Amino acid sequence: MSYPELDWRASFQQDFKARKSLFEASLLSRKSIRLSISPTIFSDVSRSNKFQFISRLIPNLSEVAQLEAILWRNGINKDQLTQLDPLPQLISTESFLPIEWFDDYDYDPMSVERWLSIEGLEGFALVQDSESREWTWTPVSVVDYDADKLRWIVKDDEQVWEIPRIRLYLLYEDPGQYSKRILFAVEQRNYAENYLRYSYLSRLVDVGEYFEMIESTRDRLIERSSPDVFEAFNAVYRRFHIGLSMNVCLEQNEWLNIQPVHMVCYKSQPFCVDELRTLYSFRERFALIKRIVLLSHPAVYKALRLVHYECDVVREMSLFVTEFPEPQTLPAFKEANEEQLGKVMQYLQNAWIERTTMQVHKSLLNVGRGWFNISITSWTIYQFMKLYRLVEQIKHRMQAALRDLVLTSTEVFCHRLCDPCALTLPIDENYSWEGSLIESPFESGKTPVFYLLLHMGEQAPYYSTDPDEFLPCLETLFVEFVEQTHDVHLIDPSLFGSLIFAPNLFLSSMGLRDPTIRERRDHLRLSYRQCVIPLKAYAARYAEFKTLFFTNITEYVEEVKNSKTSLQVKEEISLQIRMRESLERTLPLSIVIGSFWIDVLPLRTALIQKRADLTAALLKMLTERLRDKTSDIVVDYNEIIERMCEKPASIEHIYEIREFMDTIPELLQQLEERMKTVVFEYEILDHFRYALPDVDFYQKWTALGMPKTILNQIESVHEFHEGEVDKFRKQQVSDEAGFASRVEDINVHISKFTTVYDVGKVTEVSIEVKKLWKTINELFQYGETLNKRQELFEMPAIDLSSLVELKESFVGYKNMWIFAAEYSNVEESWRKNPISSVETEVVARTLSHYKSSFGDLLDPFEDQPQIQNVIRTFLARVEQFEPHIAIIELLQHPLLEPIHWNQLAKAAGIKVKLSVAANFELFLENHIEQHSELLRDIITKAEEQKEELERIKAAEEEERRKVEEFNRNRELRRLKRTEI
Repeated sequence: MSYPELDWRASFQQDFKARKSLFEASLLSRKSIRLSISPTIFSDVSRSNKFQFISRLIPNLSEVAQLEAILWRNGINKDQLTQLDPLPQLISTESFLPIEWFDDYDYDPMSVERWLSIEGLEGFALVQDSESREWTWTPVSVVDYDADKLRWIVKDDEQVWEIPRIRLYLLYEDPGQYSKRILFAVEQRNYAENYLRYSYLSRLVDVGEYFEMIESTRDRLIERSSPDVFEAFNAVYRRFHIGLSMNVCLEQNEWLNIQPVHMVCYKSQPFCVDELRTLYSFRERFALIKRIVLLSHPAVYKALRLVHYECDVVREMSLFVTEFPEPQTLPAFKEANEEQLGKVMQYLQNAWIERTTMQVHKSLLNVGRGWFNISITSWTIYQFMKLYRLVEQIKHRMQAALRDLVLTSTEVFCHRLCDPCALTLPIDENYSWEGSLIESPFESGKTPVFYLLLHMGEQAPYYSTDPDEFLPCLETLFVEFVEQTHDVHLIDPSLFGSLIFAPNLFLSSMGLRDPTIRERRDHLRLSYRQCVIPLKAYAARYAEFKTLFFTNITEYVEEVKNSKTSLQVKEEISLQIRMRESLERTLPLSIVIGSFWIDVLPLRTALIQKRADLTAALLKMLTERLRDKTSDIVVDYNEIIERMCEKPASIEHIYEIREFMDTIPELLQQLEERMKTVVFEYEILDHFRYALPDVDFYQKWTALGMPKTILNQIESVHEFHEGEVDKFRKQQVSDEAGFASRVEDINVHISKFTTVYDVGKVTEVSIEVKKLWKTINELFQYGETLNKRQELFEMPAIDLSSLVELKESFVGYKNMWIFAAEYSNVEESWRKNPISSVETEVVARTLSHYKSSFGDLLDPFEDQPQIQNVIRTFLARVEQFEPHIAIIELLQHPLLEPIHWNQLAKAAGIKVKLSVAANFELFLENHIEQHSELLRDIITKAEEQKEELERIKAAEEEERRKVEEFNRNRELRRLKRTEI
């Protein structure tokens, strides 16, 4: 048997909406009879006389007090116009329907248009004070009428209200008629509320099989009609008897504040109570109804009311968090919603079950034994009790609340997340962002939910969170949140401690296959699949700024510096400034695309800053270039000054400075031309209002003032040189005397040195000779320098003939000792070095050179036999070493092997091990020249042995070749052989 799964609030709301729709329809179609009162009747009446009719009825009172007194005399108070209980209760006398729904406009003397045509229309409105929250009649002026809302717009000195007509009394109305209008509305509202209470209570009645037709009547009806007709008649029959019983039940129960409603049966006239009493035994019928009806005890009603309150608490909760003070990142949004779900599920699985169980247990605890005994221990008896139906009713109410929670939460979730994406639904997958980067065609006006930060990557621009991650995450949240609402237990195990229940009893919630849930899920999926398309397209537009973002400032400046002139640099700087201003105009701080708030500020700032940095770097580069150019010019100026102001070291130096000073005007003109070009480039910096560093500013103006400084310095230098010339003239006389003395000293020294003939001291003598020769050359150069100065001082030249004769006479002596020392060193190296490193051709050329050199020196020293003996001694050494060249060539023969060296050593009686690595001195000490024939025989035999070995090797090679040829031919013959 099924029981109605009804909800107080839902049921009443449906009835309220139906009543309101009927009321508004009747109001719009009603043709009310209006009193024909012309607005001109009151046109000449002052405000003090407008209320004279009321003043005659109730004198000595204010206008508001008079109106309240008239209403009070007619049985009307303010509570009847304002009292409204948002949560109606069966046993309550509080009104829950708005009284304006029952206002009858037939009581209005004029139409709305005629009322509004009265200038300065005033009256009294029942409004609520904003501070005291009390309802009071307040004098107001009528402003307008809202036909859509059926509300009059009125105001006083401070506030404006929108109120229904029944709470507005106009000064031209009859107070008595206005009172009747209110009384009629109150009466109609009371009837409607009583009818709604009765209708709702009658739907809760479950009578089981008590009002079924008897079997004979049922069979007869089925035979004479179809099953469908029988079912319809049976439903009408049951409703009639239930209503008939309810009327009797309600009359005899004072605790139910509901008046019986007459049931209409097959006749047009309703049954009256007297007629019913003649047909039924009311006491028996009441006892029967009390046994059948679930609400047969006040505790049950109280329990259901408390359960209803707990369910309303659940309905007001939300599984999701969608409202944030500012857009959230996806991880923050997910974390907040998971935390919210944890709190809600904690409440549903624990607090809700515990509170509902506690409320039901507390309400039924004192009922005792009977239909609602919560201490029942028998499962079979429990299933036949009203308590079982009550728990089922509570279960259905809790399930309805849980489903309302899911429906409301998912609706809010989808609306909040999907509504901002509505403008992205029509676009296709190939959409590209063509318009402005500032204005978004996908900004719906609703607050965006998610926060994204736009970055610039090396490959392409990207967001702080991948847009493709939103749909899986949101869909996962949606699915998981709906699925987790199926994990709420029933209250049965916790309510009945004496009964045993299965551990997997859960309340039924909305499933993922429910059409509404599936539709919302599909809408969420479609919205975020579409919203990602313009999101990616917008990011792709920033790819054009990737080159700028990753531009290396140093490399860029270096390239511009090496490839562009100053004018081109100026154009480049102007371009960078224009591009920076363009970025400031075309790039937004942020933009909204669907439900995404994209933060572009960091990237925008970086791009603008990069343009600014490039501009600053170019200006700095240009400044450095100008600094270098100016510095070069200043250096050239300083070189001129330094060279002009050098302290002269000699008279030649003075004449050099004077010659240089003659070219200074031309140099200054060239430098000034260079500086004009630099100044033009400085004007480029001035064009961009670039402030030069102090050092550059000082250097620029120093370079501009240098020519004048140098010209002023020339006169001082001339005066300085005059004094220096006199000083150098005196020094020249002193140097001339010193030069003559040095010539005499060197002549005496050479005369003593030419008497040395010791051949054993050839090295020491050669060193002294070189020193003397160097001194003679220095004296000769010094004498030439003195003669040049003599010309500059306009003095007679110095005689250098004696020094020339001395130099010529010393040449032969110098060559003899130098040649002797050089040959001694060369011969020593030939003797001491290994035989393998001695080159015979070089030895032969060297001996020939020294032989001719010594031979040429004999004639100059014909009158000096001691010197000729020295020359002949070294000439003899050269001639003595010549025969050794042939011996060295034999010792270097390549065919000599260790066995040959042993034969030579044994034959010559040499006890030392010989080889090509031994020095030639060793062979000379053992008189190798005496065994030259033996050495030749050994070499001849070595050559013969080599020839024999080569002949044998050639024969073996020929034999091997013949064998290979034979084997190859035999293999070919084998392959060509025919098989038998």
